[in-house]
Amino acid sequence: MSNDALRHQLTEVLALASEQMADIAAVQRKQAELTASGTVADGMVEVTVNAAGHLISTVIDESYLDEYDFEELSGHITEAAQTAARAAAARVADLMAPLTDRRTHFPSLADVIDGAPDIRDLLPRALEPFAENRPNKPRHDNDSAADTAFPTVRR
Repeated sequence: MSNDALRHQLTEVLALASEQMADIAAVQRKQAELTASGTVADGMVEVTVNAAGHLISTVIDESYLDEYDFEELSGHITEAAQTAARAAAARVADLMAPLTDRRTHFPSLADVIDGAPDIRDLLPRALEPFAENRPNKPRHDNDSAADTAFPTVRR
């Protein structure tokens, strides 16, 4: 292969990599803001999770005990959290789909430069820093509740 052909092929690979990195940064920004909620018990229990599925908010309607037994609460919270985590995972998968698709179009860099790593194996690792799963700050209805670990009760 001529030097011009190699240069052209390498330029294409670098352009794809640059575009992929820009899109990864955009996905990371969207993931940092992504939340999903799950509700159960006729809407009386609502939880919100972040993109990593970490619980960031729990709201229990104050009339919950009029309809349900206290012993059912933990099960309802768990069910709502699982629903919210599945929704968050689906939204993250939707965000990642274009990146995953583009990754399949990358040529092997080793085909262009002997001994070079396969760039397709390197790109997914760019998302690993987000895997630290930093939880979002919990929502609170008033400032006095900000220091408590207890769920918010709707009034």
